[in-house]
Amino acid sequence: MRKYLAILMVLVLSFVLVACSPDTSEIGTYLSPNKIVYTQSEIDTNTGFPNISLDDFDFFSITANQSAALVNVATTEVTITELDDSIFNVRVRGLEYKVYVYDENAADFELKAVSALSATYGVTDDQVKIKNVSTLFFTTITNPVDLKDIQVISATFGAESQADVTSENASLYLVTPEGYEQNILKINAENNLRFELNDVNESVFTVKNKTVKPIDNQLPINTEMENTWLGYVWDWVFIIPISFVMQFFAGLFGLNSFGLGILFATIIVRTLAWPIYARANDMSMKMALAQPEMTKLQNKYALKKDPVSQQKMQIEMMAIYKKHKISVLGCLTPILQMPIFLAMFQTVYRITVPGGMYVNHISNKTILFGLIDLTAGGFSDVWSYVLAIIVGVTMWLLQKLSSKKPSYAKNTGTQVKTEQALQQEKTMKTVSTVMIGMMVLTTLTSVNALGFYWVIGNLYSLGQSYINRKLSERKYEKTKSAQSIV
Repeated sequence: MRKYLAILMVLVLSFVLVACSPDTSEIGTYLSPNKIVYTQSEIDTNTGFPNISLDDFDFFSITANQSAALVNVATTEVTITELDDSIFNVRVRGLEYKVYVYDENAADFELKAVSALSATYGVTDDQVKIKNVSTLFFTTITNPVDLKDIQVISATFGAESQADVTSENASLYLVTPEGYEQNILKINAENNLRFELNDVNESVFTVKNKTVKPIDNQLPINTEMENTWLGYVWDWVFIIPISFVMQFFAGLFGLNSFGLGILFATIIVRTLAWPIYARANDMSMKMALAQPEMTKLQNKYALKKDPVSQQKMQIEMMAIYKKHKISVLGCLTPILQMPIFLAMFQTVYRITVPGGMYVNHISNKTILFGLIDLTAGGFSDVWSYVLAIIVGVTMWLLQKLSSKKPSYAKNTGTQVKTEQALQQEKTMKTVSTVMIGMMVLTTLTSVNALGFYWVIGNLYSLGQSYINRKLSERKYEKTKSAQSIV
C-alpha cells in the first residue's frame, strides 16, 4: 500500500511541477538592427552587397512567459536584396529591415534614407537587451507601452558611416490603435502598435504588444482594471479600501509619504481587526473556565470506550460548551484575521506598481530623513539587514508573550503537561522558530516597505496582546465570581 501511495505522490508532484513551470513556447520573433549604414569599403566585391555581420543585428524569440531569448542565427539565414538609391533590404527568418550604403552622388543628402526600430542600439549587455525587447512586447495591465529604452535609428543620404546615424525615442513615431486607452485595462489584450518611420520608402514597423499581469501577479490597484470575479471581490472588499486609507494618510501635509501611509494604515487596519482578536482571546478564557469540568468528564469516561458511552460523553461535552457559551465555530475566529492581514501585505506591494491610481500619492518612498528607501531592498541594501533584525526581535518577543499563559490558565489544571502536551509544545516552538526565520529571510529578500510594515505590525501586536491579556484576566475573575454566586 505504501508503495502505491509513494508512486501516487510522485505522480502528483510531477503534475504540479509541470503545471506550475513557466510556458517558454515561442509566440513571435523580433529582429533588432544595430547597424544601418555601410561604407563603400564594406561592399562585397563579388555581389555588390554590403557585408552584413551577425553582430549588426540581434534576433529574438518572444516567449509566452513574458520574456524574450536571444537566438543564434547562421549566416546562410541572412539574405540581402538591392532596392533603389543604394538602399538594401536585409531579411532574417522572415523579418527584415533596410540599410544604406553611402553614395556621394545622392541627390539630396538631407533626405532620410533608412530608419529602423531598435531595442538594442548602443546596448552591449544581453540581459538589458532581453529586458528592452520584453518591455516592447509585453505591458503590465493599465499601463501604456514603455518605450523609454526603445529607439528609432535613422540615416540620411548624407550619412557617410554608422557614426552619422541618429537615434530618437520610439514614442515620437508611435501610432496607437483605436481604443488603445480602453484595451490596456484588459487582461491579455493585444494591441498592434504601429511605428511610422518616415524614411524615403515610408517604412512601417508593427509590434503586437500584449497587456499582461505582472510575473509576480501583483497587479496595479486600479478600479477601472479588468479582473476575474474573485479578483473584483478581493480588491473592492479589501485592497481598494486599505489603499485608500494608505494614500490618504500618505498625502497629509502634502508629504506624499509612503512610510506615513503604511504606519497609519497598519494601525487602523489592526484596530478594526481587534474585535476578531478579542473574540479569539475570549474563546481561550471560556475554555479555561470550562477546563475543570471537561477534565472531570474525560476522567469519567476514560475507561468507557463503547459507542454508547462515547455518545453520552459527547452529549455532556456539548452541555458544558453550552453552559460556558463556547461555540465550535468560535475556534475558527483567528482565521478571519488572515484575509485582512494578507490584504494589508498585498496593498504594501501593489500600491507602488505603475499604473495604479494612487502611485502619485505615495511618491515620497523614503523614511528616516531619506535614509531608508522603502522600494529598495535585498542583500545589497544595509537597511534590509537592520529591518530584518528588528522584525526578528519583535516577532520573538511577540511569540514569547503569546506563549506565556495568563494567570487564569495556571489555575485550571491545564498546567499539568502530559507527554503528548510536551511534544506538542516542542513542535509549536519549532514552528515558531521557523516562522521567525522565514519572516527575517523574507524581509531580507523583499522591498524594505514589507519589513517596515512588519515592524509596525509587530509593535502594535505586542501592545495589543498585553492589553487583551489584562482584559481577559479581569473578565475571567468577574465571570468566575458570577458563576460562584450562582
